[in-house]
Amino acid sequence: MKTDAHALAPRQLKRLLAVLLLLMPLFGMAVDLVAPSLPAMAAMLGESNGAIQNLISLYLLGYALGNFVSGFLTDAWGRRKLLLGGMAGFALISLLPLWLPTLPALLATRFVQGLMVGTISVVARSVYPDVLAPQELVRVGVIAGSMFGLGPIIGPVLGGYLQVYAGWQACFVFFSASMVLMWALVACYVPETHFNRHPLNLPTIRRNLAEVLRHRHFMGMVVLMGAIYSMSIAFNTVGPFIIQTGWHYSPIVFGHIAFGLGLVFLLATFLCRYLLTRHPVAGVQQGMTRLLLAVTLAGLALSQHWPDSLALLCAISALMFFGQGMLFPMSMGRGLSLFRHIAGTATAVMYLINILMTSVTSFLLSLLSVHDAPALLAVYLILALICFFANRWLIQPAERAQASARA
Repeated sequence: MKTDAHALAPRQLKRLLAVLLLLMPLFGMAVDLVAPSLPAMAAMLGESNGAIQNLISLYLLGYALGNFVSGFLTDAWGRRKLLLGGMAGFALISLLPLWLPTLPALLATRFVQGLMVGTISVVARSVYPDVLAPQELVRVGVIAGSMFGLGPIIGPVLGGYLQVYAGWQACFVFFSASMVLMWALVACYVPETHFNRHPLNLPTIRRNLAEVLRHRHFMGMVVLMGAIYSMSIAFNTVGPFIIQTGWHYSPIVFGHIAFGLGLVFLLATFLCRYLLTRHPVAGVQQGMTRLLLAVTLAGLALSQHWPDSLALLCAISALMFFGQGMLFPMSMGRGLSLFRHIAGTATAVMYLINILMTSVTSFLLSLLSVHDAPALLAVYLILALICFFANRWLIQPAERAQASARA
């Protein structure tokens, strides 16, 4: 199926956007669906908590690499074939743990899943600049963030019930079946949209990378996105062991807690859309980074008095997810709107740095054996500081320079 992106009929465009937006929850679910099963995997396979937590960090590493490589490939080869190929690869590799339920097979599966989802996410997001004007791109970016937020809402609840009633392997059956369904929808409704191809050669890649990496405004958005997303990854990496192993709650209870946090994220994306119609984007971004820093400082202080308080951990985590729902989609839309001519490369760099930050966060958490609420809140504080200084040192100076240039 081939068509000119600029000649898409309104109905075609609506179908294309609807299908791509339906993919977003699967990206958000890839970590959260598995999280309630991590303690059970450790017990069944006879592995340490740290070894099982590497299922998240390896997935994120694969995700980062898939994002990076596919960004160049999609600018050179187009969108459709890479999108369908990545989805088929994800569906197939998700079946491996059913036949080979060992830690090495699980680690390999999660890494390849990350590679495939990285490819799918970059290509899908690169379609948006192909078919949308800059103003629409920011609006759809916020909607995409809302759809992504459905994954953390649905994933842990579904994962908790799958773990209790069907075992951890059921998560991988769900991954495969849902991706097969989405593959069929993409095959029917998503045509090729990228025809201004950039040759796949080293000078072109180096030139495009240099253009993106030297853009201070863009890099500030990317670092902020990485830090804010790392907060939810920190909860999903450490939370199951604090709540289920340390405090002896069931996977279903953890799933419901994560459901509530995901709902907070989703509601924040809706509030973000409302605020952006009434206030400057820069003001909303600055206010949220300050709020996150204040909340984490207060939460860490309170945790010294109530270190085993589930209510306190949930309340502070909810505010972190709220900040993510406000800042992540806003920063994604603003960042990608700066590089419409090399959207694939910009998306690749954005998500490479973003997911590498989250992967390193997850890996460090497994090495440091973070196992209680005060330690997790200290991690939140470090990440909130990164958000604050990314906005203060990178984003705000770039915006002032742009304002001066326009004047």
